[in-house]
Amino acid sequence: MGDTDFARYVDARWADLVGGLEDEGVAAADARLAVAETLLASRGSWTRRVRDEQVDVSLWAELRERTGLPARPGEAAPHGVRPLDPHDAADEWLARAAQVRASRRRRTARRAMVWVAVAAALLAGWMWWAARPKPPEVREQANPLPVIWYAQGELHLAEVVVELPRVDAFVAAGTGVVARLSSGDLVRVDAEGDVHDTDEAPAALDEVPETPALPELGPYDVLVQSVPVPGGGWAHLIDSSRRDGAQDAVRQSESGRRALVVCTADLDCGEPVTITEADGSIRLR
Repeated sequence: MGDTDFARYVDARWADLVGGLEDEGVAAADARLAVAETLLASRGSWTRRVRDEQVDVSLWAELRERTGLPARPGEAAPHGVRPLDPHDAADEWLARAAQVRASRRRRTARRAMVWVAVAAALLAGWMWWAARPKPPEVREQANPLPVIWYAQGELHLAEVVVELPRVDAFVAAGTGVVARLSSGDLVRVDAEGDVHDTDEAPAALDEVPETPALPELGPYDVLVQSVPVPGGGWAHLIDSSRRDGAQDAVRQSESGRRALVVCTADLDCGEPVTITEADGSIRLR
């Protein structure tokens, strides 16, 4: 019923709707396509529109808006401005309007897909940015020891201290270090404290250095670690609170001490210097 009423309306009013727009200065092809698109958009709700609206008034207002004509609220579409012309039927223009609408929907769908892809990429980028680990905290502090050392989750370089938890091993590399974390990741820490991922592990990271013997140790001293000193010589970390066989780290006790002994390449060693700058354990590599 609705389609029948719609078809009758189109047949009866096509020429007047098109002619009314042409009389307002709208080009012939533009007028026909505008009428066809407006009618086609109303087809699905035609029964309701006929029941609830004055379709000659509402359709004419929509046509004027679509073609950019000034609004004339309440004005009905003109009657009798053009005679019916069998050679100027609506069917061809309705089919063309359907193609235009379908093409417009496809473009809209493509744009929506592009926007969805862009939004997904932005969201993924934001999530990556939000989830990335914060850079380690760095503070300026002169190193009281002649070598790089690690204690309580902090790496002590020459001029800065870098907060770097869970370091399994590290070795000096230029003015910075390369460290292996407990996760297995390798990082390079430069002299300013900047931390960068790296895939290159210096051979010294996994090698136990061949160190010259310390001239003498006290009866309760344990040699924990030795590392080369820049410019030549060695720094030896000793602990007098331990016994041989427990050399994983240096631990403070009430009676013991942690000390650093620095020796030249000729094995001329200085006096042990007790380390007081950190509680708990420290490491030189």
